[in-house]
Amino acid sequence: MARHIPGPLYLEQQGRTGTPMVFLHSTPDDHRLWLYQCAHFSSWYRTVAIDLAGYGRSPAVQEGVTIADQAAACWEAVDCVSDGPIILHGNSIGSGVAQRMVEQQSARVQALILSGTGYSPSAEVFIRWVERYKSEGIALRYKQLFDHFAPAVQKDPILTYYADMVVELNNAGTLASVIAMNQANVDRPPESYYRSIKVPTLIIAGTEDRSYQSSFDLQKLIPGSEHRSIEGAGHAPMIEMPWEYDRHAIAFLKKLGLFSG
Repeated sequence: MARHIPGPLYLEQQGRTGTPMVFLHSTPDDHRLWLYQCAHFSSWYRTVAIDLAGYGRSPAVQEGVTIADQAAACWEAVDCVSDGPIILHGNSIGSGVAQRMVEQQSARVQALILSGTGYSPSAEVFIRWVERYKSEGIALRYKQLFDHFAPAVQKDPILTYYADMVVELNNAGTLASVIAMNQANVDRPPESYYRSIKVPTLIIAGTEDRSYQSSFDLQKLIPGSEHRSIEGAGHAPMIEMPWEYDRHAIAFLKKLGLFSG
């Protein structure tokens, strides 16, 4: 088992054939961040949405957990489905886990699609979330879910429904796990880490996301990576504007010869 994670991660699979397409969510979400993509891409792939440790139905993390620990646990989950190549999506902290998965088993990743992320050498934002969660408690999770959405859509009833659904799975270990994962992100990788990523990479960024400008900095660091913008989307474009997210992902996979739809 992966270090600091006492048990296998929960996953949901749709589709019985095709290359596994693996989805890793942001904090404080869970695997349902990708509900539209899992439904859509299961027409051609085996979609695998994973609850990171401490979120949804996965076990709570132990003190000292790292992003690399989460990545190792995700590979263990993937191996329950297939020991072959995968296509990998990650949003925000999920993108950090996805990059560590590439570091651990790059030969198995045919394509990497990142969103809600950028190059951020400063740990300030993660320290701030740690302090806020310690002060405000688990109620902050609901507020942070809406913080991921662009201001223009934060009152959308579908997104309210989504946020309500996520916090219904709060449990005794959720708060400590969310704090621990923000603490894990305080350890920022050097520029050389991003330059070592050699798999085909697409970065999808919402123009209303606070990390939008830094997403271009990330693109400059990852060799050969491509960048696509979604006008008006925030930190979670896959659920705010799933049709746009999917369009960019499909176009990228077609270029690589990985899409047969």
